[in-house]
Amino acid sequence: MERTAGGGRIRQVVYNAASVELIAEALGVPVGLADFRLPAAAVYQLVVPGTNGRPTAMLTLWPSLRRVDAVAGPVTVVFTRVATVDLVDGIEILFRRDGGEYLVAAVGGKVVVRA
Repeated sequence: MERTAGGGRIRQVVYNAASVELIAEALGVPVGLADFRLPAAAVYQLVVPGTNGRPTAMLTLWPSLRRVDAVAGPVTVVFTRVATVDLVDGIEILFRRDGGEYLVAAVGGKVVVRA
């Protein structure tokens, strides 16, 4: 699905292994495999650089578990039951649950949870 909001293009995709490259591309960062994995599925990590002296954020993507771990500074968020991802190229990613809650990971390393 694709829609426009505030002049920007938003693409919504199902959260699965195929969406990992799209997530990284929208944030402008490379995809890496985590040093660990599940028995039958890969786990991915993205490092989003900070801006203006802010620390980076690290996202660990577990598509097979529908889970995202976000580490930003001293805070770690484990966000489960992710169904879809809204991709706003060059701005942010919204990991959405079916119930409306979401986790935002923005270019510049900012992480926001609305639950």
